[in-house]
Amino acid sequence: MIKRKILIVDDIEDNILLIEDYLKRELNCEFYHALSGQEALEIIEEWKPDCVLMDIMMPGMDGIEVTKRIKEIPEFQDIPILMVTAKQGLESFEESFDKGAVDFIYKPVDRITLLVRVKSALRNKEDLDRIKRLNKELFQKKQELSSFSHTVSHDLKSPLVGAASLYNFFLHRLKREHPEIIEEKSLKDILDRIPLTFQKMLDFINTQLDYAEAGQVIGNLEEVSMNRLIVSVIENFEYAEREGMVSFSKLPEMPEVFCDPIRMLKVWQNLISNSIKYRGDLNPVEIEFGGDQNYNSVNFWIRDNGPGIMLEHQNKVFETSSRLNYDVEGYGFGLATVKKIVEAHQGKIWIDPDVTDGARFVCELPN
Repeated sequence: MIKRKILIVDDIEDNILLIEDYLKRELNCEFYHALSGQEALEIIEEWKPDCVLMDIMMPGMDGIEVTKRIKEIPEFQDIPILMVTAKQGLESFEESFDKGAVDFIYKPVDRITLLVRVKSALRNKEDLDRIKRLNKELFQKKQELSSFSHTVSHDLKSPLVGAASLYNFFLHRLKREHPEIIEEKSLKDILDRIPLTFQKMLDFINTQLDYAEAGQVIGNLEEVSMNRLIVSVIENFEYAEREGMVSFSKLPEMPEVFCDPIRMLKVWQNLISNSIKYRGDLNPVEIEFGGDQNYNSVNFWIRDNGPGIMLEHQNKVFETSSRLNYDVEGYGFGLATVKKIVEAHQGKIWIDPDVTDGARFVCELPN
């Protein structure tokens, strides 16, 4: 069993020995003493206790100032500090809590009260340490899974591209040396279907790669004109406009934002694709964009006049492999990828619940 470490800080040694004696009877802990605030800071740097019992009234640096300095160091912010004091003024209580203390024990120290509060502080510290360990393990597992997905997708892509190239060579030879086979209708249908299957498999692998890479650390952020970014994405949908599937409204002026332009292109690409893919019987679906700047964030949105998304499904669409319409081809990673990219920018994305005539996706990024 791991021994917990307790630091007792008081300028009177008899007070320290009394507290240690009370605690030693019940707790299997290591103890360290400090007779001044400065000595306490030096001990904490080297020893890192699990709990500190801090006298408030000490010459030189008092306990409130020591607590403040401890809590200013990130790696020590989780250490519970209990103030041990004869002072009962509300001002000292309030100031101590403001600086990071978690509890009070009055002098003269009552043994039962001391034990109960120190045990509670140690339990809370153990729970917090356990949560931090679990979070670290989960993060590592998530990184491993993302790396595994990327590696598998990448390794699958190479032989698939090779197989597609071999098929094209085979088809070329077949047309040149046995044209009569190509003309046979039943065989021609099969041969025509093979490259479509290759393409579907490549699309799926590319979708997996996009998702695996979306949450990884992005490159240097640049100040980007969102207008120019969206215009360049819209150009990729010229075919959809020509076929009457989509109509884009004139872009308003929108604020610039610091982002990774390559990743943000993927965000708009996927959001526009989503509106077109789930337009239902609507031809064309109308898409408009907007944006505004707040004090510490920038909001951008895309809205369509399609069938919309029911309120109870609006959070689910950002989940991996979530597909609400199985009549439409796709793999369910598009909006999940969008969410990962936005969150990698320390932003968030949601569907406006007040819009019922279509769907309005809102993306908030730090300013």
